[in-house]
Amino acid sequence: MPTGQGAHTVEMTLDQASRLAWSVHAGQVDRAGRPYSEHVFAVRDLLAPHGVHAQMAGVLHDVLEDTPVTADDLRGRGCPEVVVRAVEAVSRRPGESYGDLVRRAAADPLGRLVKLADNRHNSDEGRLAALPAEQADRLRAKYARAREILEGGLAAVPPLGGAAGPAPGPDHRRPAGPVATPRSTLVVIYTDRAEECRSFYTALGLGFLREQHGRGAVHHAAVLADGVVFEIYPATAERSTGAVRLGFTVNGRLATPPLEPGRHTLTDPDGRAVDVVAV
Repeated sequence: MPTGQGAHTVEMTLDQASRLAWSVHAGQVDRAGRPYSEHVFAVRDLLAPHGVHAQMAGVLHDVLEDTPVTADDLRGRGCPEVVVRAVEAVSRRPGESYGDLVRRAAADPLGRLVKLADNRHNSDEGRLAALPAEQADRLRAKYARAREILEGGLAAVPPLGGAAGPAPGPDHRRPAGPVATPRSTLVVIYTDRAEECRSFYTALGLGFLREQHGRGAVHHAAVLADGVVFEIYPATAERSTGAVRLGFTVNGRLATPPLEPGRHTLTDPDGRAVDVVAV
């Protein structure tokens, strides 16, 4: 439970952060009546490719908002400052709108990753299916708009929870000076071996969620570094991914089996060459 401020020379471990989250969320349930700890542990696991601090921030991401724990309590327990800042970034402040919270989270590099993982788990169709249809549809739209902000489209997205204002005039649609360099935010492969590919990329340290958007196909999605989303869809007659070459930087210690530091060329179940840089 909360400890308050105080000198602490030993840094909190992931196991200690997880046990703290389990303890303070005990007795809490989500909208469907499931133990709330299931959610924070799922967010933690989705962040495994991003390292221990990301996982700590993931499992602790709701303690400031939903429990008596404070940021100083976390510091007093030895929680790294980068983790505390990320948890603060994703914690709603009194009177703050959901849209403002998402924008604030997007401004913190680690907070952005945590909020993306939180959004992914909240958007899981298995969880939404347990809710009344109208509520589930409302949440789908809410989380989809939040993803646009978190994945980089801040200027183009109206505030969440409110109507969009008047369309900007021509002078405001294109900023003066150089145009921002495009950045990849989504990679999708279509395959007849979706489960085998999921297992292959999971072994590299990616954390996948099973998803379905509306009436679309059930697929697997993982959030990579910098918020890039990697999705694996079942192939159809119209959509099938051929001989593309993919590349990832991974934590070699998290791979199964572990990878020595350096560059490796692997082959996924579809025969695609996958360039892997293990760090």
